[in-house]
Amino acid sequence: MPKHPDMKFPLGVLFFLLTANLSYGQGYQDALRYSFISPQGTARFAGTGGSLTPMGVDITTLHTNPAGIGWNRYNLAEITPGFNFTGSDALLVDDTEGGRVNDAAATFTLPSVGLLLAGNTRSVNMSTLNFGISLTRIADFNQQLPFDGRTTGSLIDRYVEDANDRISDPFGSDLLFQIDPLFEDDKGIFSEFDFDENIGKTIRRQGLYDRRGSMYEVGLGFGGNFKEKVLWGLSIGIPFLSYDEVFDYDEIDDEDQVTRFEDLSFDRNLGNRGTGFNLKAGVIVLPTEKTRVSLAIHTPTFWTVEETFSTRLTYNFIEGNTASGGSATSDLATYTYNLRTPWRFMAGVGALIGERGFISLDADYSDYAGNTVSFDDFAGSDPVTEATNEDIDALLGSSFGLRGGGELNLKPFQVRAGIGYRQVPYADYIDGEDSGIFSYSAGLGYSRGKFFADMAAQVEQYSGVEFPYQTFTVPGQTVEYDRSRVSVLLTVGFRGFSSGF
Repeated sequence: MPKHPDMKFPLGVLFFLLTANLSYGQGYQDALRYSFISPQGTARFAGTGGSLTPMGVDITTLHTNPAGIGWNRYNLAEITPGFNFTGSDALLVDDTEGGRVNDAAATFTLPSVGLLLAGNTRSVNMSTLNFGISLTRIADFNQQLPFDGRTTGSLIDRYVEDANDRISDPFGSDLLFQIDPLFEDDKGIFSEFDFDENIGKTIRRQGLYDRRGSMYEVGLGFGGNFKEKVLWGLSIGIPFLSYDEVFDYDEIDDEDQVTRFEDLSFDRNLGNRGTGFNLKAGVIVLPTEKTRVSLAIHTPTFWTVEETFSTRLTYNFIEGNTASGGSATSDLATYTYNLRTPWRFMAGVGALIGERGFISLDADYSDYAGNTVSFDDFAGSDPVTEATNEDIDALLGSSFGLRGGGELNLKPFQVRAGIGYRQVPYADYIDGEDSGIFSYSAGLGYSRGKFFADMAAQVEQYSGVEFPYQTFTVPGQTVEYDRSRVSVLLTVGFRGFSSGF
């Protein structure tokens, strides 16, 4: 059987092809994942749909508009444990059986821990100068997405295309050719899926995206109150992330439709750990005693991310009357890259409703095409980062978020509700991908003396697509899915204790 052709490239071109085209990291997916954030925070913050930015008096505002802590007259300490319940409903497009696959999972979380120290300045003009520190969950990556069905084609089609385009892939096609060199004639390399008798035949394919991880941010900031007319705040954000993804993919000719082919499995493992740094500044202005207008700006977050990546391929086939095949494993790739996320701008309005509560509206805007990846602290450029950043510019766009909510105070109880919308920042609509993420929130609170407790439930819904593999000439596979996440939070805390600040 013919051997896999010798592929020779200049080292720089080879590295470009391997990293830009085949590595799972440093791509627009990572850039979007680590910049598309939404603080979960306390149960009060979540119960109002995250719309508390113009109202303040919540430690979570350190991560949105730090001017919010300028209202506080008393010391405050809180902790918020919670649970996330995630569910998915996936469909393999063109599945001849038309079956959907459902999955559900639960995860314990810690959405918020915070301490606020209220300082009395004894100044006529500056009535408060407060310090706050908060640990807040700002992104959740947990998802299990299984799919199953019968369709035409195979992952081998992708590898054959790579070989004929003379692309060496140590995480894919190179593994296949370690097991089987396939076939070759004067038109190029081909596999059993190119045989006339096999074209249009279906095989069963199953897969699982198992994603785990989260992003937290430590916020440290000051906020003050100037003449009960203007609140101001500054904070430092120190985010850190942990993300692991295992993709298990299997193909099997369970009905013996494809000559020679028996089964194939592909496993991909990705791990990311990162830390970053950003600044936030904001003001809240009181045009009247009952109304508030807020403005905030977030600098880019400067991330340093350490990544590991590896794959394994198993391929079994019948050669003549003999069972053949085997497995091959890639080397473990380990590297570090930098990511600079875009600026973020926030604005909001709110109004008190007598002594009974408030309503508020909060909006944010960011251009995710402003994400930039670099290997050298943004001091220069190279073909790999240039190609990745070009992909980011081409595939990502701007995003607008809007949140509205309110609170009704029925002393000593409070009732809250909120709704939110976040635009998914893809430059072009992808069939099967929702253009926005909707969330719905409700909550209850109890406050008496120095003690307070809040509960909230938040539902988030989103539709998306996954591509287990893609090809140019043979239809690849597309998985459309609906995803939901229900978060339940409980905040307990104390206010008014002595700190000496």
